[in-house]
Amino acid sequence: MTFEEIRDKISRHLENGKSYGLVVPNKAYAKALLKALIRSSDVQDTMIIEPDTNIGIDEVRTVIEFLDFAPKGEMKKVILYDADKMTQEAANAFLKTLEEPPSYAILILVTSRWFSLLPTIRSRLQKLQVQLPIEPGLDEFERYLVYWNYDFLEPIKEKAYSILSEEEFLEAIDEIDEPSQELDVIMSLKHLLEQYLNKDLATYANFVSQLAKKNNIEFLRIVSKVVSWLIYKNDSLPPNLKIKYLRICDEILRSKIANFNYQLTYYTLLLGLRGDNL
Repeated sequence: MTFEEIRDKISRHLENGKSYGLVVPNKAYAKALLKALIRSSDVQDTMIIEPDTNIGIDEVRTVIEFLDFAPKGEMKKVILYDADKMTQEAANAFLKTLEEPPSYAILILVTSRWFSLLPTIRSRLQKLQVQLPIEPGLDEFERYLVYWNYDFLEPIKEKAYSILSEEEFLEAIDEIDEPSQELDVIMSLKHLLEQYLNKDLATYANFVSQLAKKNNIEFLRIVSKVVSWLIYKNDSLPPNLKIKYLRICDEILRSKIANFNYQLTYYTLLLGLRGDNL
């Protein structure tokens, strides 16, 4: 099924007065799919919640107030991205609205982690799970990146990214503002790690020590994604170690707060990647 067919199928499925859980590989893909649902004339009848951290009770109250009044057009739409970041308090306040939305409204809760939603939330949603179409011409790692962030698709297809030198890479870590910059950092990190993994432990540890100075949650998530891939592809690591480090990576990616001992986490993951202990 093509992207257009998936998008049209979702549009046909949605009905007024219902709440949906849209389960997607990543948020950027969901945005591309839902873009067609929001016409310029619908802006005043559409509310989009996209949290930096958690979805708290204040955001939920804003949605409830928004739905108290009839639409100016045909219907109201509410889209909550990263719905699995909803706090318990917010979820409790939202249950009645999700169970019985106004007849003129559609509620869409978007998540990549269906089972991270609270059971009380899941039970009130019609689940819509969509897959990412397989893009021909991409290698395994490139498909993995698109599955992570759909915004990477076109730059990867066009090879519109750079493999940075080590010095450029270390500077770029602190300046990730756009998907294109993020893709440069990801590709460069993979390239540098593959090079350093073939060097002696002291040289590798020196490189790790430079990364460990970066107290940046977004970069830590990038490291977790790249390390996850390299661990998965590393045939020399025993299964128990793979599981151990993949769980750490997953914990970082699922975390709702940036509460990490950064230096220890970098050393644990990056030394674990080559089977070395702290």
